[in-house]
Amino acid sequence: MEDGEAKAKLKVHVREARDSDREAVFEFCRRTWSWGDYIPHVWDKWLREANGKVFVATVDDVPVGIQHITVDKPGEAWLSGARTAPSYRRMGVATAITMKCLEYAKSCGVEVARLVTESNNTAAIAAVQKMGFHSVAEYLEMELENPPMAESSGSCWANISQLNTVWSYLQVSEVYRLAAGLYTVLYHWYSLDRRDLERFIENGKAIVYCAGGEAVKGLMLVDDAVASEWHENSLQTCYIDGDFEATLNMAKFLLAHCHKQCVEKIYGFTCNHPPITEALEKLGFKKPETKAIIFEKSL
Repeated sequence: MEDGEAKAKLKVHVREARDSDREAVFEFCRRTWSWGDYIPHVWDKWLREANGKVFVATVDDVPVGIQHITVDKPGEAWLSGARTAPSYRRMGVATAITMKCLEYAKSCGVEVARLVTESNNTAAIAAVQKMGFHSVAEYLEMELENPPMAESSGSCWANISQLNTVWSYLQVSEVYRLAAGLYTVLYHWYSLDRRDLERFIENGKAIVYCAGGEAVKGLMLVDDAVASEWHENSLQTCYIDGDFEATLNMAKFLLAHCHKQCVEKIYGFTCNHPPITEALEKLGFKKPETKAIIFEKSL
C-alpha cells in the first residue's frame, strides 16, 4: 500500500494518555536514540502533573504516538516528547496529536505555544511549519567537562538590590531579542520575565558582570536541575547575555565556582550568538553539531 493511500485510510483517534498505555508507548520509544529514550523515566511524572497532559494517538485502539504539553505560565504552553511509532510516521499521526494539544492549550487560555527541534530534523521542521509554527530563536548546548580553576574580575553573584538595574539591562539587550526573551532549563524554554529574574537572583543563580562601575554589562543565569534529573554532578547555564569580554569573565567566574564545588560538567546553553559562543569556546566548551531551534505559534 502506498503511503498516500495508507494516510487516506488511517483513522487516528487522539485521547488523554492512560497508565495502561505504558508498554505500547515504551516499545515504540525504545529506539528513539542509540541509548533509548527518556520517556520511560518521565512517564509517571507526566501523568500526574497538575499543569500538563500527555495525549496519545491510537489506531484500532493501539497507541501509535504521544505528545506532552504543559501550561507553565498564564498564556504560555510548551510541547515536548513527540513520538510516533516507526511504521506510522508520515501518516498524519504527529499532526493529529499536536492539533489536539493546541486545542487543549487554547481551552486553558494559552496565547502562545512553543516547542524545540534539532536543526538536522528536517521532517519535524517541515511538519511544525506546516502547522503554523515559526522559528524564533536558535540555541546551542555547549559542554565542558571537569571545569578548571579560573580567575575573573568584575563578575559576581547578583543581589536583589540589582534587580531593577539588571531588568533594565535586558530590556535594551540585543541578545535578549535574539533569544526571543527565553531561557531554558532541561530542554524546556520559558519566557524570561521580571519575576523569573527575581527568582534566579534570590536563589543565588544569577551572575552579573559590572566591570568599571555599577552598570550591568552582562548576565548569566544558571541552574542545577540537571544534576538531579540526569543523576550526575553537573550544572547548566539557562541564559547568557553580554559581549565577548563579559561572557568570558562571567564564564570564568562560573568555572571557578564549579571547580570549588567539584562540579564535573557544565552544559553551556546559550542563544546562537558568536560573541558568546566564541568566548565559551576559548574556555574549552565544545560546540554541538546541531542547533536547537525554538518554534512558536500564536493561538
